[in-house]
Amino acid sequence: MSDKIILSHEGNFTHGREAKIIRGYFHRTQVVGDTALTESNLFHNRILKASFYKVIDLAGNVIESVLPTDTEWAVNEWTENLLSLSYEFTGLTGTPLTMKQIQAAINDIKADPATKTIPTHRLSLTEIRGETVGGWGNHRDVTHAHAIAGGHTDGILEREIEIILAGLS
Repeated sequence: MSDKIILSHEGNFTHGREAKIIRGYFHRTQVVGDTALTESNLFHNRILKASFYKVIDLAGNVIESVLPTDTEWAVNEWTENLLSLSYEFTGLTGTPLTMKQIQAAINDIKADPATKTIPTHRLSLTEIRGETVGGWGNHRDVTHAHAIAGGHTDGILEREIEIILAGLS
């Protein structure tokens, strides 16, 4: 579990959560040279109308940004935000996560009471649309499942999801 918390600005999330957390999503920050600290401070100090649960940087540092009892604004679909928590990884799309990022994600998810009960199942687009199956997905899966124009391309690689899920089993 992350040992550091830098809460996001109140203009970036909703206080409270109306649903049980059954899903987790992985996403990329898309900022060159970004760290967990700089990303967390950015969301702490500015209203960006977006947020994430935790961020993990290239060195494996983990910082919590939104409490699991609150609702992050990580995806465009409100119901999906209520059902899920999102891990943000620093780094650019198409570049591999570092082993420190992968191991930090595995360790954090296993130790965190809010995420360790999420099934180690890779969500399909159909399951995401159904909003009843628990598991893990790429952030871009949500935009594709709900046919959101433009979608997201800044997800992590499928092989990285496989490695993380294998480490959780």
